Amino acid sequence: MYLRRPDVPLAAHIVGHFPDFGRTDLGEFSAVSAMSRRSRVACLLAVGLLAIAGSVWQERSVADETLAVSGTTTSRASQTVSELTKQVEALEDRVRLLEKHKQVRIITHEAAGNFAAYLKQFGGRRVVVSCIPDDIEAYQYANQLVNVLQAGNWDAHGPEVTKIFGEVRAPGINVYVSPDDHSDTAKILFDGFAKFNIPYQARITPARAIPDFETVELFIGQRQSDTDTIRAGGD
Repeated sequence: MYLRRPDVPLAAHIVGHFPDFGRTDLGEFSAVSAMSRRSRVACLLAVGLLAIAGSVWQERSVADETLAVSGTTTSRASQTVSELTKQVEALEDRVRLLEKHKQVRIITHEAAGNFAAYLKQFGGRRVVVSCIPDDIEAYQYANQLVNVLQAGNWDAHGPEVTKIFGEVRAPGINVYVSPDDHSDTAKILFDGFAKFNIPYQARITPARAIPDFETVELFIGQRQSDTDTIRAGGD
């Protein structure tokens, strides 16, 4: 029976009584443990490197895709905005050109108010306002004239579109009166137009053009030229 000395460590007893233990089993155990640790460290290092590499690749791919999409979208959007801007500028230039060479005829606010007040003195008279077809500017001027006459409490109708007076080219208001009309309606209008500087011109009425002999017709024809500017009443 083996008794261990109390002052000698257990490992020394083992080595002393089992001399091959330290050289074989314990050494192999130590070597295996070291190799195992190195393998685990190597595996962890490899896994870490792969994870980092994968993350970097993924982020780079996402960044490239984002940049590509963003660049394409920005390029298309910029191109669209640029094209629209050019179209708007072209339209603005066109409008300025039209305004320069094609002024509209109007009755100023002051002249319209004074003329309406003047007409109220003579009660309601029947008047028909007409204009040449296919002319927006003439129609707008005729419509304004109707509004002014109605503001003066006159029985104004229109604007009507007609070709009965032919191709009249005149910047002012063309006044047609029936030969059988013996009222002073036309004279009132003539005096008012002259007083408030509203251009007009008396015309010879075609036969049967005005069936109601008590009605005066005010016809708006085409302007003499695109450069004519009629601002009736003056500013």
